[in-house]
Amino acid sequence: MAAVLVGREEHVGALRGLLDEATAGRGGSALVEGEPGAGRTRLLTEALSAAVGLGCRVRHGSGDELWQGYPLRTVLDCLYGDDAAADPGRAEIVGLLNGEDADTPTAEASLLAAMDRLLSVVEERCAEGPLVLVLDDLQWADDASLLTWQRLTTAAPRLPLLLVASCRPVPIRRELDRLRAGLVERGTLPLRLGPLTPEEADRLVESLVGAAPGPRLRGRVGLAGGNPRYVEELVTGLLAEGALDITDGRAEIGAHDGGAGALRSLADTIGFLTPSSYETLRQAALFGVEFDAGQLAVALGRTNRELLADLGESIAAGLLSDTGDRLRFRHELVREALYAGIPGSVRSALHLDTARALADAGAAPPVVAAQLGGMSGPMTGWAVRWLVENAGTLNAQSPQLAAELIERAIEQGWPSDADRPVLEDRLAEAATLLRRPESAGLVRTLRDRVEDPVRRAVLGFTLTSALMVQGETAQALKATEEALAEPGLCAHWRIRLVACRVLCHADLDRLDEARAEGEEAVAAAERLGDPLAEAEARHAMAYVYYRLGRERDSLGHAARGIARARQVPDAADIRLLMLVNAAEGYDRLDDVEQAEEALDEAGTLARRTGSTGRLVGIEARRAGLHFRRGCWDRAAGHLERAAELKVSDPWVPVIVHGMHALILGHRDQRAAAVAHLERVEPDALALGTVVRREASHLLLARSLLAERDGRPGDALRVLLPVLSPEYAADMVHERHRLLPEVVRLALESGDAASAEAAVAACEAEAAEAPEYPGPRIAAIRCRGLFAQDPAVIAQAVSYYEGGSWPLLLGTTLEDLAVARAWHGDLAASRVSLDRAVDAYEGLGARWDIARAEARLRTLGVRRGSRTTRRRATSGWESLTPAELKVALLVAQGRSNPEIATDLFLSRRTVQTHVSHILGKLQLRSRTEVAREAALQTAGQ
Repeated sequence: MAAVLVGREEHVGALRGLLDEATAGRGGSALVEGEPGAGRTRLLTEALSAAVGLGCRVRHGSGDELWQGYPLRTVLDCLYGDDAAADPGRAEIVGLLNGEDADTPTAEASLLAAMDRLLSVVEERCAEGPLVLVLDDLQWADDASLLTWQRLTTAAPRLPLLLVASCRPVPIRRELDRLRAGLVERGTLPLRLGPLTPEEADRLVESLVGAAPGPRLRGRVGLAGGNPRYVEELVTGLLAEGALDITDGRAEIGAHDGGAGALRSLADTIGFLTPSSYETLRQAALFGVEFDAGQLAVALGRTNRELLADLGESIAAGLLSDTGDRLRFRHELVREALYAGIPGSVRSALHLDTARALADAGAAPPVVAAQLGGMSGPMTGWAVRWLVENAGTLNAQSPQLAAELIERAIEQGWPSDADRPVLEDRLAEAATLLRRPESAGLVRTLRDRVEDPVRRAVLGFTLTSALMVQGETAQALKATEEALAEPGLCAHWRIRLVACRVLCHADLDRLDEARAEGEEAVAAAERLGDPLAEAEARHAMAYVYYRLGRERDSLGHAARGIARARQVPDAADIRLLMLVNAAEGYDRLDDVEQAEEALDEAGTLARRTGSTGRLVGIEARRAGLHFRRGCWDRAAGHLERAAELKVSDPWVPVIVHGMHALILGHRDQRAAAVAHLERVEPDALALGTVVRREASHLLLARSLLAERDGRPGDALRVLLPVLSPEYAADMVHERHRLLPEVVRLALESGDAASAEAAVAACEAEAAEAPEYPGPRIAAIRCRGLFAQDPAVIAQAVSYYEGGSWPLLLGTTLEDLAVARAWHGDLAASRVSLDRAVDAYEGLGARWDIARAEARLRTLGVRRGSRTTRRRATSGWESLTPAELKVALLVAQGRSNPEIATDLFLSRRTVQTHVSHILGKLQLRSRTEVAREAALQTAGQ
């Protein structure tokens, strides 16, 4: 089945619009740009297929690198086509170029005369009827042809003439850059062919194989980066190798996961690069999808300046993109094809040579380790010696790489008797940092067979960390005590172990004991002048003060601990942990900017060190922060990224799918919300403290959907466990987010006892944490709800009006409307209801609007007239704030992937916004959106 043109509908529409204009006598021009494989030629064929039927004469031409030294050759071939040799007009122009006219004595005069005559010929042909000139591969056109094309575009508006040129970004030519800028300035329509969206790529695959792609095939196609040619090469290669199973309308990569032929074909598609650039790009493939140009220079034994031209060509060709401090392959399949094209034995040797070169140049251990990890053969003696010397630092910076290399070294039997214990200890440490379920058992086994007391104590510290990650606090405390009892323990390890004991005591609510011992540990670390030990001790004290509800004291210790951890490369994990904890603290104090700064630093550090376990927590915290601020699309984007990370922590699906379901539930997308809830085990909250600590969004989502389905009693029962002592202990500083909902649902269900218990619980939490505004305002709202007191609820409204909490503002205004209605003040109730609906509309929270209207309708209150306030259903005013942001970026010529990156959205969400924008504005293309945006800006 032949592939169809997909993802270019807007471009086709724009060209056909120009064709209609030219047919009517008002000519124009367009410049189609795109990377190799973007589909420029296919677009022109599709868009101009109707030209002949409209009475147009169509002439095609193409630039050719071989003809750049022949003036006007490109335009002449375009205008005269296959009959060029016999055409007297062409012969006349060639004669002028050859100086056969006595009136043009110089070569320059001859060229100008030939250009003037060519322009006259075009005008003469336009007098006979509409003319379409199509010039492909403009990048290869000779300079005289470029100048002539520009003159033709100037004349086109007064003629029935359509000029369509296409070019790719390489080779880089200053003349072409000047022409491009001049054409656009004079009214040529620029059409940029960006990458296909995932949905468009699915359609292209379906056109090729006659079936929709399954998950594995879709994942492979996604590596093409949206380049149509690369998608086609991959899919046709898989078909040719029999690697696709097509069943029941679904195409999936089968057990024979082929594609080697497709990869070879893909490598051939970038043959347009110079040999030097191609070889440099192939060497870069050894570093992965992203790489540092300086490290590549070290590996190649070249200077950065020497690499500049080669990398610049690849960037211009759209093969590489600049991410700021690194370069990235824009199409992972291209990188994969280049990498696969290097024979396995050669590839392994290159990885080893690169590792040694980088190590000699002083590169960071994760950089060297990444190259060793690419070796297919056994590790060499040099590699194992390097690993023994650097495993500690590597663990701190990239535990995943460390674990993989250590396991390989041990399995191959390389370590000596002296080195094996070192690597075994480091493997246990890596497993703990990676939060592997088997880590505690692995560490305990190692500790029990070790005789050296100091090494046993160190392994005891690692065991304590592993047990605490798994929520086994009592066992962790026992392991700490055993480690502290080992003889010959140095001050450094004693302080770190005491810090572990402080954490255990705090977790077991022995807060006075934890505080006293923690202060001693901090003082001991300061006397010792040991930054890592002090960082551990201050982390423990930050947790103690967090449990005591003294957030500012907690943040003070965290800040000093983070500063100390920055001084020690091996302290990356404790620094990450404190940054995330600090972000939560700032969030609880409603200091959004500080919270975001802490998460930014933590995210950068986690990505650099490869700490997937920490990174998933950071993405989840970002999502929670954006959810509360009302940036739900951004929150969903972070949740999607968290879901893609492969970790075993049982709390991850609880928070990721719980929050996603809550967002969808508020937006009344029931089926999608239920699908997320079904991905959480029904008894997930029985797994312990670590899971229940993250359960607030899941419980709220389950309750919301039950209420939406007309089961208010079930909605209440979902939330009632939070009144238990068990949940009160586990959901510290989170429970107050649920208690107002418990009060509301209990009152509506006639369960006054539960409502009163929820009020008391919220007031107790507020009293225990007087520094936190969240519990205090929630307690005010609970009291106002229980008493149906408008004055009390209005206090909470006043607080939420001063911050960025649109959902809380909306729900509290809704509660205020109900209370005012109960007191007979229907006019004031209507005002509060309208304001609540305004807050909900900004979020797209359709369920909340329906619930609010239903609650107030039973009290005789309906929304006021909204003829002047309701958002328009069409036109520029109908766009939501999110759609407006997307529309303005579309107007700047940004692609969907670029917009997704800028706004922290998924590509699917951006595509949905663009579709809504086109529908509301009744436009057909992104180009028309740009024009409409310009009109709106001009009118302001």
